[in-house]
Amino acid sequence: MDRRRQADPFALGGRHDRTGPGLGEDHGRDRRAGGRARRVALRGDSGGGRVNSTIPGWWSKGRVILWVLAIALVAGSLYAAFARAPVEAQMGVVQKIVYIHVPSAIVTLLAFGLTFAASIAFLATRVWVWDAVAASSCEVGMVFATIVLVSGPLWARSAWNTWWTWEPRLTTFLILWLLYGGYHVVRASIAGRAKRTVSAVLGIILFVNLPIVWKSVEWWRGSLHPRGVTMTGEMRQVLTLSMLAWIVFFVAAFQERLRLEALREAAESGVAAELPR
Repeated sequence: MDRRRQADPFALGGRHDRTGPGLGEDHGRDRRAGGRARRVALRGDSGGGRVNSTIPGWWSKGRVILWVLAIALVAGSLYAAFARAPVEAQMGVVQKIVYIHVPSAIVTLLAFGLTFAASIAFLATRVWVWDAVAASSCEVGMVFATIVLVSGPLWARSAWNTWWTWEPRLTTFLILWLLYGGYHVVRASIAGRAKRTVSAVLGIILFVNLPIVWKSVEWWRGSLHPRGVTMTGEMRQVLTLSMLAWIVFFVAAFQERLRLEALREAAESGVAAELPR
């Protein structure tokens, strides 16, 4: 094992439970790495040396561009949904909520799916960044899940003449929201390295509910959710744009949350972090 992995518990390729002397040789290696990764300088007492950490360049570069793109796409999709998309004959203007509700639901499932994959990666490698990816994705996913639970009743009131009904899709999604909310409660209640392991186990177990939510309309009778929605070509185009917009917005929010997790990692390790702005 080289000296860098022994000394740097925060290195992208290092294990979180390794400690050792400081590293001077990494400076030349970081310069040679070029654009592949951006260094986060963490200055502190780690056996009398300097602790170096690298974070992936794909989320540390172009943050402003990504946010501008995300906001522009969301604004454009909302304009297209409420000003350009045709009004549905039976439900009227309320149907336009689908352009927010459906993309948010899809992004929620993608976010929790990423939590599942990152949790497996953490247990397999013990690299701290996978724990950060899992927690960050889950937290942003909870925001989108909340949007789903808020927008859903607005649509249901017009479609079913009730704000809420305990039909399969609504019930399973509410359970999903509660379970992943519990993920953060448990994570916040555990200190030290055990937090990462417990969180990873939960991130894997809770994934079981995702296919249940997805298939609930087909598996149980009495579901009020339609199995398919009839849309005109223009409606489908707007829905596709909305999907793209909210996915890009998720990526922007996720990388920001991941950056915050890197700062938290540095703070908990008793060193100061200098992250790219």
